[in-house]
Amino acid sequence: MRRGRRIVLSIVAAAGSIVLVLVLVLLGSASEGPLSSMLRGVGSGVSRLESTLARRFRRAGRVEQLGWLASYRTDAALVRQPDTLLLGAYGGQIATTLEGMIELEEAIGSPLALMHLYSAWGDAPDQAFPRRIAEAVRELGSLPVITWEPWLTTFENRLHPDLPLRADRDDGGLADITAGLYDFYIDAWAKDAARFGSPILVRLAHEMNDPYRYPWGPQNNQPQDFIAAWRHVVDRFRAAGADNVVWVWSPHVAYEGYGAYWPGDEYVDWVATGALNYGTVAYWSRWWTFREIFGRHYEFLVGLGKPIMIAEFGSLEVGGDRAEWYAAALGDIRLRHPAVRALLFFHVHDDATVTRQSVDWTFLDDPGVVAAVREGLRLRPEPASPPPRPTATPPRTDGPSSSPAPSR
Repeated sequence: MRRGRRIVLSIVAAAGSIVLVLVLVLLGSASEGPLSSMLRGVGSGVSRLESTLARRFRRAGRVEQLGWLASYRTDAALVRQPDTLLLGAYGGQIATTLEGMIELEEAIGSPLALMHLYSAWGDAPDQAFPRRIAEAVRELGSLPVITWEPWLTTFENRLHPDLPLRADRDDGGLADITAGLYDFYIDAWAKDAARFGSPILVRLAHEMNDPYRYPWGPQNNQPQDFIAAWRHVVDRFRAAGADNVVWVWSPHVAYEGYGAYWPGDEYVDWVATGALNYGTVAYWSRWWTFREIFGRHYEFLVGLGKPIMIAEFGSLEVGGDRAEWYAAALGDIRLRHPAVRALLFFHVHDDATVTRQSVDWTFLDDPGVVAAVREGLRLRPEPASPPPRPTATPPRTDGPSSSPAPSR
């Protein structure tokens, strides 16, 4: 039966591909805007059919299991003030299939309320608002979380002659966002998000204080540039009526000074950070406990007065006991960190973002880890209300060279 279901889904995907090819043949080099929009619509329809079949054949009761989430799926105000811990994950193949996400939740014994994906800025059709994936996630009963990455060099000068040349875009790029140079893209994305209608969590320009990883970091911009750009984007979304977008601010807590990037209470709905233990996989890393990576920053994050998301959660197996790491981490979240209201597993098997070789964050083939995660999630109670906001400053770190590795 399982094999038959996969065959049906494969036939659906193949049929969708044939439709796309026929469209390209018939329309050829039609204008980019209408063609891109139409193709996204076709892809969205294919995705709806695929997700419907997957839900019917694979997990007929999944939406019913997430019945308690129904009010969240229609009310962004509830998503801004959740009263329970929302589980989620990012799977490396989410752009093409949700199969891996469903397998993960079956293994850990808990349906995923949040499904996480990464989306870059740019001109390509897959860099527009990811409606196809968002609709599939919604039809499975979950909420989409989108890490939205402002890669400015992906825009074509031939299409946007007013933009700086590629080689000059990253230096001061956030100031250009504030000046409106990218409003053509921001506004289109915002309108599509508003048209989607349901709540979406958007994690914009994450790890903005990391000087090594991303061009929107401090090597090219000042904290005030980030704040101004963030507020400009949020204001454009509000003007477009995209009140369903929930804004997630996500610094890299291993680097000092991240509090200087705070855009302000009225511009942020959630606070997030990553918690990935790279173990001894690289010369710059060692075995870090969850408490070392996240716990010592908790007081400051709570002080911002927003629900907290651990947007990338996981451990490699090299250098320690991974089952014990997950058990301790889930115990700390349950007992020490009640303001954590979203926990997103980083479920990727071929991640090479900060290492020379690909590393594997998945654990479905490790019975000890699966058992530890299942038990840790089974024991979690309804979180208490977050404690009153204290006056706090970010804890000092030992510096990038000896801090936990960049999470993405």
